[in-house]
Amino acid sequence: MYVWPCAVVLAQYLWFHRRSLPGKAILEIGAGVSLPGILAAKCGAEVILSDSSELPHCLEVCRQSCQMNNLPQLQVVGLTWGHVSWDLLALPPQDIILASDVFFEPEDFEDILTTIYFLMHKNPKVQLWSTYQVRRQVWITLTFCM
Repeated sequence: MYVWPCAVVLAQYLWFHRRSLPGKAILEIGAGVSLPGILAAKCGAEVILSDSSELPHCLEVCRQSCQMNNLPQLQVVGLTWGHVSWDLLALPPQDIILASDVFFEPEDFEDILTTIYFLMHKNPKVQLWSTYQVRRQVWITLTFCM
């Protein structure tokens, strides 16, 4: 697992807004190593970390990040984008959804947006704080002249 540059940018944004975080209910989706969520928790937010229920090793990394940062009380939930699960239905209302670098595989966009839409429909006042990096595959054609 890896701390992506977008996670650092979102963590910096959270740090800049740290005075508004105490007591806020925050859900981090696609948390991975959970840098933004961990920082929000350290700033006093009530954080739930989530990653794909289909990738148990990612959920374990979230738990390890909590342990290493002395935050064993943080809840880690398996949510698979685009799927309505009991864990998704059981989530309490959130003030902020964190989404760091989740928009990198175009085939996942619809599922991510479906999950975010569900959460926003459930709680229309929730805010989405997201960072992403534009990635392009560059195809180089080499022409040989003889």
